[in-house]
Amino acid sequence: MEKSTIVVLIGLVGNLCLALNISLMAPFFPIKGHEKGLSRFEIGLVSAAFATANIIVSLLLMAFMKPHDLYFMYFSGPVISATGIICFGFLQYGPNGAVFGFMGFICMFVCGVGAAMNFSATFTVLSLAKKEWEQRIGSFLEASFGMGMAIGPPVGSLVYRIGGYTMPFVCAGIFQLSVIALISCVMPIKSIEEDQKPPNILFYFKYMAKPFILLVMISILLSSSMFGVIDTIISPYLKQHFLMSENDIGFVFLGFGIMYTLSGVLFGILIDQGSGGRIFFICALCLPLSILLLYLTSVIKSLNTIAIFVLCLTLVGPNIAGAFVPGYLLVEKFVMQYGIEDSNEAKMFTSLVIAIIFGTGGIFGPVVVGGLTFGELGFEKTLLVQFSALCFGFLCVIPMVFRKGILKKFVLDQYEQVIN
Repeated sequence: MEKSTIVVLIGLVGNLCLALNISLMAPFFPIKGHEKGLSRFEIGLVSAAFATANIIVSLLLMAFMKPHDLYFMYFSGPVISATGIICFGFLQYGPNGAVFGFMGFICMFVCGVGAAMNFSATFTVLSLAKKEWEQRIGSFLEASFGMGMAIGPPVGSLVYRIGGYTMPFVCAGIFQLSVIALISCVMPIKSIEEDQKPPNILFYFKYMAKPFILLVMISILLSSSMFGVIDTIISPYLKQHFLMSENDIGFVFLGFGIMYTLSGVLFGILIDQGSGGRIFFICALCLPLSILLLYLTSVIKSLNTIAIFVLCLTLVGPNIAGAFVPGYLLVEKFVMQYGIEDSNEAKMFTSLVIAIIFGTGGIFGPVVVGGLTFGELGFEKTLLVQFSALCFGFLCVIPMVFRKGILKKFVLDQYEQVIN
């Protein structure tokens, strides 16, 4: 195996680690936070601290980062992120109530700062490491991050069963530090050409406001919010309705994680073969339908069993993957089509846009839907709210199918031309 391939594979593992930091707590933190005196809304705020940091830091980097800063961001980000997640694990030994919530928010915010630094550089750095995979790196990164979000809950539950609250966070931090130490030993540092004057941030916002970029951003944002929704509402529902313990709840996510992982890899291969548009369109349609199916299992008594619930949750996994994995390539292609011709600049801009999208979805999911809506309306109505949001996300995709008002022999052909 070539050294450049090894570098990319380790980089993808590092990207997965960043997602594990926020997803492994899903089976037990909402319950533990409630025991420590936090409301559902406050639990959502702690969960959203990671995403909040992503948005703030990504905007700052968009304004001030230069291409020669990429390697510093790439290597220092995971160190900061690991520090935050390890500290988060020791909060159980501190006071309850507001202090626990505030310190939890700070720790997750620090974790998000490090993740945003790494996100901003990962795509360009790995593309430089293996030029011939340049078109694939984006989908690989989306898939690896989504895999981390999907497999985090069962992994967190397993380690929680073994060592209690602190151990999952300490293990995640140590593993992340080990990965970045390993990749620092094998990654070659390559020079990056840059303009004498970095673009003004308003230059970037001009492109973010372009109609089709904005529509893609909204659709991906609402799809990415699913991670936060699932992480904040599933475990309390399972504990209350099916009387499951924190030790067992994580295994309910196992089918979801496996299906997301397998479908993410499959979609990455299909995207390379020119099917990215069809995947994005079909999954943007099927994702709200899968949430509707999950809602029906919770309100129809004959379907309200743990086996059917797990099956329906498993079906959500591939649809999130298909609505999320092609996103990087979509945004990059639109950006280059609208005038950013430099490849490295387009990659850096796309990385920051995706981080902002994911961060916004990470706030909308756990705070608005998983916090406010779930706390006030309950599990079933929360699913209906999320179903409505995802339907709106699908409506944002439809104009791209009929781009320029021309209906092709197959409605997705015009949309495919943008992606391939």
